[in-house]
Amino acid sequence: HALYCTFALAVTTVYLVQECVYAYQERHDMDKLARVMFLLLCHVTSISKQLVFYVEADKIHEMVAAFDLAEYNQRRGAAQLRDTARSARRLLRAYSGTAVLTCTLWIIFPVLYYVQGLPVEFPFWTHLDHTRPLVFVLLLMYSYYVTTLVGIANTTMDAFIGTVLYQCKTQLRILRINFETLMERAQDKVNEDPSVPYDVVLSKLFLECLHHYEQISKTNKRLQDIFGTAILVQFGIGGWILCMAAYKLISLNVLSIEFASMTLFITCILTELFLYCYYGNEVTVE
Repeated sequence: HALYCTFALAVTTVYLVQECVYAYQERHDMDKLARVMFLLLCHVTSISKQLVFYVEADKIHEMVAAFDLAEYNQRRGAAQLRDTARSARRLLRAYSGTAVLTCTLWIIFPVLYYVQGLPVEFPFWTHLDHTRPLVFVLLLMYSYYVTTLVGIANTTMDAFIGTVLYQCKTQLRILRINFETLMERAQDKVNEDPSVPYDVVLSKLFLECLHHYEQISKTNKRLQDIFGTAILVQFGIGGWILCMAAYKLISLNVLSIEFASMTLFITCILTELFLYCYYGNEVTVE
């Protein structure tokens, strides 16, 4: 797993360097610059998050392992935890699927242009002659692989962070219900064993709730400490990405496949930013 993480980071970095060289070469052509910039900036945000996952792997593992604690797996909240897991699974599939579909649509245009004999230009620097069929196919597959890799990496990392926030929100809801039913649960335990004083049972249940809250707060703080900088980069660059994508969008035919792919791309970026706002707000409200 560590080897694959290193490989993915290296490939993304090499591709980013190629995009930077291309952007510098075409800095006076706004159309070509806009074409490469929104992808280039996406790769920057992806690398920033990949670095966090690579450098802070032990802390992330520790944070995830905490969800196996008894406080996070109470029998009374089993149904809510199952609903959370199902929602997280649906989010990941839909979000990653949209990214893959977008990248797949992007490889259609070079193929169509090449078949029609029109000039094809890849939005990254390369000295290879892509007019030759074999070189064209290799460059196309290379571009598709890296963009899809970045798309899946970005969406899965965002979905992971969003899911942790969603889990914190669910745990806070379970905790709230436990507080609301504190006296009833204490009375039920006293009815089961009258030899135990009511105050003792109530204090024990209250301390369990307090410990549960401390665990939730600890998880929330860990998440912020680990990913705070990466999320800041995400929001800082996200607006720039949307501007470049919108600039590209207005020059496209509304009925074209390229317009559809760009719309999907903008949807992915908006979703990327929305996840943090939505789930973060859910935690705050709960």
